[in-house]
Amino acid sequence: MRDLVELVGLLEKTKLKGNGVMKWIVEPDSKMEQLFEAISEKEVQSDEDAVKIFGNGQAGSATLSTVKSKLKERLLDSFFLLHFKEANFSSRQKAFFECYKKWATVMTLLSRNAKTIGIDQLERLLRHTMHFEFTELTLDILRVLRLQYSVVDGDIKKYETVRDQYTRYEQIWMMENKAEQYYSDLMIQFTNSKSTQLEVVEQAKVCYAELAPFMAECSSFKLHMFGRLVEMMIYNGENDYVNTARLCEDAIRFFDQKEYDSGLPLQVFYYNLIVCYLQLREFEKGQAVINRCSYYFEEGSFNWFKLQELFFLLAMHSGRYEEAYWLYEKVVNYPRFEEKAVQITEMWKIYQAYLYFLIKIGKIPPGIVSAKISKFKLARFLNEIPLFSKDKRGMNISILIVQILHALADKNYDQTADRIETIEKYCSRYLRDNDTYRSNCFIKMLLQLPLASFHREAVARKTERYYKMLSDVPLEAARQAHEIEIIPYENLWDVTVAALDLKIHKVKKGGTKKEE
Repeated sequence: MRDLVELVGLLEKTKLKGNGVMKWIVEPDSKMEQLFEAISEKEVQSDEDAVKIFGNGQAGSATLSTVKSKLKERLLDSFFLLHFKEANFSSRQKAFFECYKKWATVMTLLSRNAKTIGIDQLERLLRHTMHFEFTELTLDILRVLRLQYSVVDGDIKKYETVRDQYTRYEQIWMMENKAEQYYSDLMIQFTNSKSTQLEVVEQAKVCYAELAPFMAECSSFKLHMFGRLVEMMIYNGENDYVNTARLCEDAIRFFDQKEYDSGLPLQVFYYNLIVCYLQLREFEKGQAVINRCSYYFEEGSFNWFKLQELFFLLAMHSGRYEEAYWLYEKVVNYPRFEEKAVQITEMWKIYQAYLYFLIKIGKIPPGIVSAKISKFKLARFLNEIPLFSKDKRGMNISILIVQILHALADKNYDQTADRIETIEKYCSRYLRDNDTYRSNCFIKMLLQLPLASFHREAVARKTERYYKMLSDVPLEAARQAHEIEIIPYENLWDVTVAALDLKIHKVKKGGTKKEE
């Protein structure tokens, strides 16, 4: 059902209705229309929901399966009736859709021996694919024209022209393909982990050294997009935000100079530029870039949600906790949010846990808090983040820390001590490298809480050395993923200590509280 839900969401139902086409795609008052309308109105999102329409039992199940299959086939066929003219699509995206539609039309004409109009349309299409740098489609067109001019027309001049063009574009395609493959090989090691992997940096250096000469001689869209991403990984992997920002600005200038709206690469490099300003603690610059680049991010897309994550972190890092809260509400209440990629939904569940901690300690006024976030339960939260819980040197650090913070905010010192004992073992096993240095320092500070009997002044004395170690390696110099510190550890420590009192709360090992 998920593929059908996705397909219905993509179709411009109102435009089709307005053109009188919808009734020819889905017959009025049919089972298909019932299912289409139910999905469109979000009444049906799964096979279980569809039972309301088709009923239980073997007959109902068989009917549902048939209707789903037919509806999907009809909707896929209708896609060529759509015009992708939305304002939030770049000119290159619109050209991509239109060029491939025309390519399919031309190939159908040629297969039916309509050579005159087919070749004429193909020659016109070639100019567009070259302008927008669609290398693969350009090669396909040149291949057809090469045969036409040689075998059918016998036109030597035209043949030699397309032959030479094919050779040149084949070389460009090979360079583009190599850049894309190298980028994919490197990224597969990062996709589901937020931990820094320094070995990838060395691989990226080797890859970029091979790509750089190609990039110097060719300004291909795809080659420069993937080639520059590989280059950026060299500095990104070392958390060298100054040089990464420089590369991002250079890439933005390169793609801005194209004769069309570049779209995707501008999203990517603007996103990474904001990350740099976040880590360099240049929040005003980060906010300015967000305002400048919002146009390039289609609302509701994967990249749009990633941009909202950066917006959230900018607010949290600059202490604008209420602003972060309202952004959280906007994102999690976005239509069909729960259906988004697991990396998106789990990240916002982690953000919710930190926001609820801030609510507990009074940093966010309870009067503005929605009923939904007020129902936050730590146990349920831990069951809802299976992906990042496995990221032992990445986001799982944030998850373990927030568990301690919640127990502390509840003044449950026994549970706090138990959780601290667990994280001590975790720290010795997973957090021994430079890329987790700041997390290691912060966790060592947390370990002092029960040793100082949770007394505010005693805790401050016992953690002074670790606090200095933390401060000596500021966020912008740390080798760690930018997502890990949802609140910078210095700020988080300040609010943690402020939540303590001046009483002694002793606990025995294992979390049993001692009598004072």
